[in-house]
Amino acid sequence: MYSSEYYVPSHITGFFVPFFSDDCFKTGSTGAGVSLSSGLKTRIIIVKGNGSIDIKINGTKTNAPVSLNCVNLIKEKYPNFFMNKDILVEHESDVPIESGFGASASAVLGICFSIKDLIKISTEDCIRIAHETEVRNFSGLGDVVAEVKGGIEIRRTPGIDGAIENIPANDLKVFAISLGMKKTESILKNPEKVKIIEKCGTKLLNRLLSDPNVENLMECSKTFTYKTGIISKEILEIIEIISEVNSYNAAGIMIGEGAFTFINEEDKNKVLESLIDVKGDIIVSPIARGLL
Repeated sequence: MYSSEYYVPSHITGFFVPFFSDDCFKTGSTGAGVSLSSGLKTRIIIVKGNGSIDIKINGTKTNAPVSLNCVNLIKEKYPNFFMNKDILVEHESDVPIESGFGASASAVLGICFSIKDLIKISTEDCIRIAHETEVRNFSGLGDVVAEVKGGIEIRRTPGIDGAIENIPANDLKVFAISLGMKKTESILKNPEKVKIIEKCGTKLLNRLLSDPNVENLMECSKTFTYKTGIISKEILEIIEIISEVNSYNAAGIMIGEGAFTFINEEDKNKVLESLIDVKGDIIVSPIARGLL
């Protein structure tokens, strides 16, 4: 029997520009976001069997197509290690699933790094397999590279080898509230919506690069939220509530049904009290370091 586990941070995107290529490793996104220490733990158990693959999320057996496709991609690349083997994947998530927290990227990175010691693949190959899985499934474009980098990041160029730089975070934490699920592919497969995102996101990336700090990141992210029309009216109302009492603007979680901002200890209670009547999942998390 082989058993291993790995914990990967989650990630929130404030704004982005998608880039598509016939080469999945050049496909990705530019933009900016932040990695959260609250993330997802993956455990892999491999035993002799008939080749079955079972996946559980928070203890419940589920279909989980992105994780399943990641395991199948690994089996396809390294078939000799998985002949007559059953594979159990157990994900335990500290953030909402399919809600804009990059949980699918956390899951596939967790699978790749958990299985790394069994098949002796490099760290670089783990990242490439995770990114390829995300791109193939339209579940994310920039979350894998962002979670590997960690911190508050600006993705200057797209793809697996894209240029990424960090913005200093000081002692800030990430505050996020989620009201439910939203499929990333529902946006990425909408050509009209993608055109709006590309135009708006490109301008905002240049604005952030000219003055890379947390305040400007949140201003750019809030502008993106309103200009693209991705976020619901209910979330827009929450964004205004938070922005009114917090030292930093709030913005929509891309792509999810939620909002996020950065908070210091002085503002934490004010923000929580302002949302006391809102029903949703609230996450207050330190900013994560990178995987490497």
